[in-house]
Formats: sequence, structure tokens, C-alpha cells
Amino acid sequence: MSPKVILYTSSVSFAASTRNHTDNLKYILESKGVEYETVDLSQNRERAEEMVQVSGGERKLPQLHVDEKSYGGWDNVQELEDHGELSKILQLE
Repeated sequence: MSPKVILYTSSVSFAASTRNHTDNLKYILESKGVEYETVDLSQNRERAEEMVQVSGGERKLPQLHVDEKSYGGWDNVQELEDHGELSKILQLE
């Protein structure tokens, strides 16, 4: 069974780095063939609380969650990818 993968984002972010980090996370997931749900918090504010609860209070976007565990944002996910851990987390190995 595939893990439940959620990418929390916001389409109204004015920070170029946030948009770039979101695009980079999407690229990694799509290049691995991972199905994921994108939750745009600017359109789904009611889902923000679930993100904050799972992430231990973190509100910074984007955030990647897999099976109700937070793996943080772009920097953390890139580090997992660099160390070969991301595919294990996504149950691709």
C-alpha cells in the first residue's frame, strides 16, 4: 500500500524562495512517480491546523508529510534525498 503523501503549500506566497521550494518539492515527488495531495492553505485554511499539529507547531511552507509524519520543508527533504533516505520514506525501495 502506498503511503499518504501531502504537500502543504500556499498559492498566495509572495516570497520567491517559497515558490521555488514548492516547485522543487513537486519536481522530486513527480520524478519519483509519487502520488501526492497538494493542500493549498490559502484555499483550505481549515487544513492548516492538521499541518501544524503533525509538524509539532511548524507553520513554514512548503511542508511535506508522509503517513501523518512531517519531514519539513525543502531543505530537510533535499537532505533526505541526498542521503538516499527519501525513497525509503516514500516506500519506493
